[in-house]
Amino acid sequence: MTARAQIVLVDDHPLFRQGLREVLSRESDLDVIADVGLAAEAVQVAASRIFDVAVIDLVLPNTNGVALTTELKRLRPSCKVLGLSMLDEPTRIAEMIRAGADGFALKSQPPSEIVEAIRTVVSGTRYLPPTSSREQIHALIDSDDAWPLRRLTAREREIFDLLVSGRSNDDIASQLFIAKRTVETHRQHIMKKVGARSLVELIRIGMKHGVDTTVA
Repeated sequence: MTARAQIVLVDDHPLFRQGLREVLSRESDLDVIADVGLAAEAVQVAASRIFDVAVIDLVLPNTNGVALTTELKRLRPSCKVLGLSMLDEPTRIAEMIRAGADGFALKSQPPSEIVEAIRTVVSGTRYLPPTSSREQIHALIDSDDAWPLRRLTAREREIFDLLVSGRSNDDIASQLFIAKRTVETHRQHIMKKVGARSLVELIRIGMKHGVDTTVA
């Protein structure tokens, strides 16, 4: 008897998570061993259990699927990751793949296709949605120039995330325990590195790359 693939579901929408778990429970070769709504919970699972594939929502509270993919691959290098989202956006799909994801599916796909996507990544083959532009995704995966946020230092990225979430220079200075002038200097460097001329353009870049731009 072939061993069943062990699956972890990570999605902050309980109804969707429950529905996907129900769908997968009907498959004889797949076994959901955990379903969680937060990245921190997924990391706890990875620290204590071995599994074959994690199905990760692209947008999660306090983080995103890209960051979680990187962490899960660090903790469990042999596990597969399937990104999942409502957004058919080549840049975001490519960013997940660059972070180590083995495939990406859309929530709008029929359940049978999502099941097949899981089986595909378990087998070691990359899966991409049939409606997505594969040529564009592959071009983005191979192009370092398509990822302006990777040019930022760790501190600059921290400030970038705060800026696009609506924090003022004063707020950022207070939160990070640095001078307002230091924030302003970092802001100038950030805008130059990512090619933005205004805060609006910074926010657009953040949205394009899956950064939480919700005003706190």
